Amino acid sequence: MLDLRQQLKLSPQLILTPQLKLFLKVLQLNTVELNEFLLQEVQANPFLEVEYNDLVEIPSTNVEEREVKLKEEIEYDGEEFYEKFLHFYEPPSEEPPLWEKTLKAEESLSEYLLWQIRLKNLSNFEFEVARYIIGNLDDKGYLRVSPEEVAREFNISKDKVESIRKVIRFLDPVGVASISINECLDTQLEFLGYEEESLPRKIVRDYLELIPEGIEALSKACSAPESEVENAVEVIKQLDPFPARNFFSEKDVYMEPDLVFYKDEEGWKVEVVKDNSFSIKFNEYYKEFLKNKAKNEEYKKLKKFLREKMRDAEALLKAIDSRYSSLYRVGEVILRHQVEFLEKGTKYLKPLTLKMVAEQTGLHESTISRIISHKYVQTPDGVYPLKFFFSTGYTSSKGEAVSAKAVKDYIKEIIDSEDKKKPFSDSAIAKILKEKYGIKIARRTVTKYREELGIPSIRERKQR
Repeated sequence: MLDLRQQLKLSPQLILTPQLKLFLKVLQLNTVELNEFLLQEVQANPFLEVEYNDLVEIPSTNVEEREVKLKEEIEYDGEEFYEKFLHFYEPPSEEPPLWEKTLKAEESLSEYLLWQIRLKNLSNFEFEVARYIIGNLDDKGYLRVSPEEVAREFNISKDKVESIRKVIRFLDPVGVASISINECLDTQLEFLGYEEESLPRKIVRDYLELIPEGIEALSKACSAPESEVENAVEVIKQLDPFPARNFFSEKDVYMEPDLVFYKDEEGWKVEVVKDNSFSIKFNEYYKEFLKNKAKNEEYKKLKKFLREKMRDAEALLKAIDSRYSSLYRVGEVILRHQVEFLEKGTKYLKPLTLKMVAEQTGLHESTISRIISHKYVQTPDGVYPLKFFFSTGYTSSKGEAVSAKAVKDYIKEIIDSEDKKKPFSDSAIAKILKEKYGIKIARRTVTKYREELGIPSIRERKQR
């Protein structure tokens, strides 16, 4: 006979709270996007006010100023109250964009994923399989071909394909390269720390199509209490069924540095760029207003609305402070590793991975990835994407670390100096790298780097 019993079980889980969700959103915004987002939030939240730093202060006049009271100016009436409560500000005059700060297009999904894959410990063959998978993603981030087709293409087992695809699915954006929406959402839940037998993952795997039918129907199908089902559905609603939605854009992008690397008498330093045209402040007037006692039902509704907006404003200001702090910590580690590059050039760029930065900052690798995505740093030699400083590398015969970008620079230098009538083969270039620079790499790696640099093969380079 089946014995049914209720049992309490404690298990740690990462819950994507609204505060955490806001922090992650603010974290991945660059300076231009952050400023646009803050101005939108100011319009919708009375507890936030913007102060433009370049406005000229108008001298006070003798006109008697009338005190404006909230009760006299606004009456709560649902949507009408909300619209009356918005603060409107005139935007500062726009300056003509600088051409050197304009990029042709945003980074594509494939470029972003391939950059992350290169930082993983994959063999050259596994990298080629991963590149094939990434090349067959649609504009929503899903795999257009089946794992069986990939296995046949490379003559390997399906299990091998799945192991490589799993690496890709846990890159940023999480869930990319999935073959179904169920797998995509389940991957995101696993990434957030939910165990396989947890209710959100169970619903995503087996009962996702029942969510539109309501909590009651879903509760019966899952044999779980409605309160737990409701909480699980709220978690699922925060996931992204289309992980590639922010890519494949062809619009022009205005670029503004998020960090500055500069050198003074004391040495190299890092500074986080904060917009100087305006600042966001907390409006203390409404906070004092909340201390008043509620006189009637309308007054209670007003205070409830204001309390929600106050919590939102406080969470946003904390998220901004956390963004600046995290960005500074990551920038400090990058600067410490790449001082020689800033002083001597690309050949002295050191290998740097997400894992190395995560270990030194105490942040998760996925957080580091969000921080450096679509962000730039101003150096004495120009503006660089933060991702430029990240690459795998090699160890020379002298025991020095050499980045993949530095190796590419050496390859380009060797080819530029070759006799055009007798150009070097990839094997010869690999031999020169070993003998002249002490860098030992395979011939096929030289071929891959040469192709990434857009340099033709020996036959095409040879002048007759």
